[in-house]
Amino acid sequence: MGSIFIIQGILIYIYAFDHNPPHIHVKCGGDEFTMTIKDRVVEGKAKAKIIQTINNFMDEHEAEVMEIWEKAQRGEKIEKIRR
Repeated sequence: MGSIFIIQGILIYIYAFDHNPPHIHVKCGGDEFTMTIKDRVVEGKAKAKIIQTINNFMDEHEAEVMEIWEKAQRGEKIEKIRR
């Protein structure tokens, strides 16, 4: 799966048939981490500014990201989030 959103050079991914809990994968330069969708637990390496940017994104798009997660787990086609 390609990125579902790119914000300020930060790539956000959701993979089909991925493990629970629902989460996103984030890549920016050499930093890579996952963040759970509901409680925003971060695993991996990232600068605080990048994590804050993703938290702000999730504040705006959490419901939409959760819908994409659910579609991906059913193997449905995923569309990128567009502003």
